[in-house]
Amino acid sequence: MFPGMTGEPLNYGDLHHRVLVPAAQEAGVPWIGFHTFRHTAASMLFDRGRNAKQVQRWLGHHSASFTLDTYVHLLSDDLDECARASRVLPGPDPVAAAAAALTGGASL
Repeated sequence: MFPGMTGEPLNYGDLHHRVLVPAAQEAGVPWIGFHTFRHTAASMLFDRGRNAKQVQRWLGHHSASFTLDTYVHLLSDDLDECARASRVLPGPDPVAAAAAALTGGASL
């Protein structure tokens, strides 16, 4: 993928030990590899609000479900965040309506 100065493919082991390991040491992280760059890209895409399908296509995965299985730990599971977001939407509060439906208070 990345040619060396002679046009030949770079040697992964050489690149790893000469470039990635020193960079990791300088950054103060315990390890780094090429997959770290993919993980960082996925993290940044999800953090900027991209959905699983967009991240799947960006990373070249065969399905969005594979992307979610691999990176679901990057997604927020904060239900309070969902409740706060629902309060700024027009119309009835969907979180309150769902809670009422579950407790027998009102139907959706």
